[in-house]
Amino acid sequence: MRRGFGERLGLPGALGPLPLAPLAPEYGKLTEGQRAAGLRYAGEALTDPQERADGSAFVSVLDGVALCTPRRRRLVDEAALLDRADARPAHAPVLRLLAAIRRQDPALLRRVLLYQLLPLARQGADGLGLDPAELALLAKASRTLPGLDDRQRTAAEALAPLWSRRRLRACAHAVTALGPDVLRADPWLGALDARLRRRLDRCDRDLAAAGSAAPADPSRAEAGYLRVLAVASDDDAAVRGLIRLGAVPASAGAPLTTRPVEGGRVALAWPTRPGVRWRVLRDAPGLDRATPVPGTGGTASTAVDADPPVGLRVRYAAFPVEDGRPTGVPLVSHPLLVAPDAEEAVVEDGPARIAVRWRRPRTATATVLTLTGPGARTLRHTADHAEEHVFTGLEPGAYQVVLTARHPSPTEGTVDAPGVLRTVTVHPWPRPLTALAADAGPEEGVRFTGQGAEGAEVRLVVWPGGTAPAPGTELRADALPAPLSWARYGAPGHTVPDTAFAGLVSAVTVLGERALAGPGVRLDVPGPVGAPRAAREPGGQVRLLFDWPSGAGAVTAAWPGGDLRISRSAYVREGLRLPLGPGPSRVTLRPHVPEDGAGTGGAVVGVRRAPVGVDVPGEAVVRYRLLTRRRGLGRRVPYAVEVSADGHDPAVPLPELVLVHQATVRPRHAEDGTVLLRIDGAALARAPLQTLGLPPVPDLSRPPYALRAFLLGDGAGAVRLEEPALTTLVVR
Repeated sequence: MRRGFGERLGLPGALGPLPLAPLAPEYGKLTEGQRAAGLRYAGEALTDPQERADGSAFVSVLDGVALCTPRRRRLVDEAALLDRADARPAHAPVLRLLAAIRRQDPALLRRVLLYQLLPLARQGADGLGLDPAELALLAKASRTLPGLDDRQRTAAEALAPLWSRRRLRACAHAVTALGPDVLRADPWLGALDARLRRRLDRCDRDLAAAGSAAPADPSRAEAGYLRVLAVASDDDAAVRGLIRLGAVPASAGAPLTTRPVEGGRVALAWPTRPGVRWRVLRDAPGLDRATPVPGTGGTASTAVDADPPVGLRVRYAAFPVEDGRPTGVPLVSHPLLVAPDAEEAVVEDGPARIAVRWRRPRTATATVLTLTGPGARTLRHTADHAEEHVFTGLEPGAYQVVLTARHPSPTEGTVDAPGVLRTVTVHPWPRPLTALAADAGPEEGVRFTGQGAEGAEVRLVVWPGGTAPAPGTELRADALPAPLSWARYGAPGHTVPDTAFAGLVSAVTVLGERALAGPGVRLDVPGPVGAPRAAREPGGQVRLLFDWPSGAGAVTAAWPGGDLRISRSAYVREGLRLPLGPGPSRVTLRPHVPEDGAGTGGAVVGVRRAPVGVDVPGEAVVRYRLLTRRRGLGRRVPYAVEVSADGHDPAVPLPELVLVHQATVRPRHAEDGTVLLRIDGAALARAPLQTLGLPPVPDLSRPPYALRAFLLGDGAGAVRLEEPALTTLVVR
């Protein structure tokens, strides 16, 4: 019958002392790799799931770490671990860390695996790929050992990394957390505790000697503190002793300078020493120990503490170090109260007020604002969470605003930041215009009046985009649009723009460099009628031509005895004809305004424009008739022409009159025949009635023939030619 391991020796003799701490510096990385690979303990990386399931290979740990098969047992050395790492990429990081642990100490690999297996065996875990007999034995043995809670397990796993970095004070805290029962159950831990106590006792004696020598013999004290740090690099008493040795009086300049910067950070700077590496610590009465400033440890002579302890007076120390160990007295700063000031503080003046905005530091509980003005008047306001405040009811003058951020302090209750000072002048501001009215004139133009704005200049402007700021909006005079050249506030008489205007006219009150937006009024001002002219047509009709006024929907034409309104579409389609009769007349044209009269607020004010007149002269008429005499057989033949002209404007030349002869047919135009007679316009205008003899033409004695007069030249279309009866013009 096969007996289990150690059955003859008894449980204690077979197993020996079992580990309650891994004591491997790489243990933290090992557990991270295990979690990433999904392993319950590191030994699972030695076998694959199929081997663990069918038992074809398993791990043995009680008599050295070995990989066993039913026919063979092979010790796992460093080479075997590295070979398996190459063959199993998924478990390679864990296997290489196990090889590094095995390289340090072959027994350390077994210790690490047993440390991980004991709690699993106590819980009854299976499928671990471990020899079943050894697993059962470990389960029995685990029940005889003290169990570790989470705090103790954390302390046990931290011992080796702390010891490797000579952080003996932290090691002592970890050993204390394990307790005496754990130290007695694991001889390795008991031996570590004894070594630790001997070293710390020697450190305590050196600390006492250095403290006694410090006032009289700083060099001896420095040497003592450095000896302590060479053994226990985290000895806070030695660190603070060196900081005290490097401190300088407040009246002297500190070799390490500090400067608060934006975001509550502290900028540090100290003299450069080529080739020296530095480690910067911060120390304060409220801190348990001097702590490193993150990001330091190189050769740079500047640093930034991104998260200093708020509310404490912090002293910084830059230690020269070699291999992480201080080599001398540090460069020490003066104490700095860490209380960040308010940032991005902005003050702006307004009408009888000062508006203050700032960004509160994230650690501040309140911001105190102190305002001092003319006559030593002082106002205070405490803003708990707000980041803006407005002081009102202020007189013009110079003011100072101090913003003081208030922070909680672990030692002093609350502390105040140094404060941010801002100066501002409350300027005289114009009084607002409370109402604006636009009164349209009865004939033409508009007049602007309003209420308020005493002592201020009122400008009338048009804002770009047609959107005006709300009344009362504070503005700068140099940012205003140019005033309207045709609009005058409060001036007598009415004004009108040269061209069409439709939009919002806004008032702005101005005093010096400051302005206030006021109310506005909407206007509708059509453009003027352009280039009017008249042309007479038969029957006393007159055709009016003009350039249509921009912005107008209709135009009104007025003359003595009547008026007419015509739309733009009708004018384009049909033109404008008026029944003025033959006599002279005058026609006035003006754009039609839908809403005449005054309006305020949001109403649209229709503004009249002065009418444009055009004089229409009387109808010019030229008459002619043939004078005939009897000749043979009772025939009457023409011998002269009687011509008259009336109704024409003396200042306007008359056209030329020509009399044309054509055999057999009536002439159709002035070139359709022979010209018998030609009378220029000036001759027509000289006498109201004149008779002109016809020249002797043989053809006139032999009918049939036809005569006809025509008007030629400029203005011929505006003069009506009144012809005699056709029977008098055709001779047969």
